[in-house]
Amino acid sequence: MTDFITIVIAILAIVLIMKIAAKLLKFVLTMVVIGVVLYVLTNYGFLSGLF
Repeated sequence: MTDFITIVIAILAIVLIMKIAAKLLKFVLTMVVIGVVLYVLTNYGFLSGLF
C-alpha cells in the first residue's frame, strides 16, 4: 500500500513541477522526484525483493 501511495505522491509532484517550473528546472526536478521514488521503492518497497 505504501508503494502505491509513494507512486501517487510522485506523480502529483511531477504534475505540480510541470505547472510551475521553467524548462530546464522541470527536467532536473523530475529526475530528482523519479530518483527519490526509485530509492524509496528499492529500499522499502516492492523493488527491494528484486535487488
